[in-house]
Amino acid sequence: MPNAKKVMTAFSIMACWHSKHVSADFHQCVIYDSDDPNAKLIGIEYIASEKVDSHLIWFVIIRVDFQSQLFDSLPEDEKKYWHSHKYETKDTMPATDLAEQPAMLELQKTYGKTIHTWAIDIHPELPMGPPSLMMAYTGDGQMDSQMLNVRDKKYGMDTQKKRELRKQYLPPYEKHRGADAWEQSGKAVAFKAVEEDLN
Repeated sequence: MPNAKKVMTAFSIMACWHSKHVSADFHQCVIYDSDDPNAKLIGIEYIASEKVDSHLIWFVIIRVDFQSQLFDSLPEDEKKYWHSHKYETKDTMPATDLAEQPAMLELQKTYGKTIHTWAIDIHPELPMGPPSLMMAYTGDGQMDSQMLNVRDKKYGMDTQKKRELRKQYLPPYEKHRGADAWEQSGKAVAFKAVEEDLN
């Protein structure tokens, strides 16, 4: 089998999330390939908190108070489908200046389950083939630096400045051992179509 890290980080795509706050510890998101009016719907992501205290909701300034352990309560076998947001919040995730600290403080200790139904980079015309379980970047050198530069230029961002800013307020954090399972197992989860009798 090819090196799992190379498989998991072999390609990068631009994606834009639209998120709905379902409950105090759970978001559901639709993912598009851009923020253009003709953007294509390419997937979904569920975001579950680990353990969270009083804070502000991601990009929406609404005060909520809760204690939850949603990700911690998942069966161990389920956790292999989930990725952490630790690296993204520390280094690469965009946020408007207004929402910067509340958004990153909330999302740092969350976990995502992301399914892409349209491999837009392979089949740009139609969503063909089985869905894919997507993972988040977990370290430097995995993300396409040219794509990151394009993103920064398009949205007037400076990722390096964001990294330095976040070092000042994000607390040290150890992600849950069950997330980012591919890093420990060396194996990627793939969905395959299996025909079964209808009887």
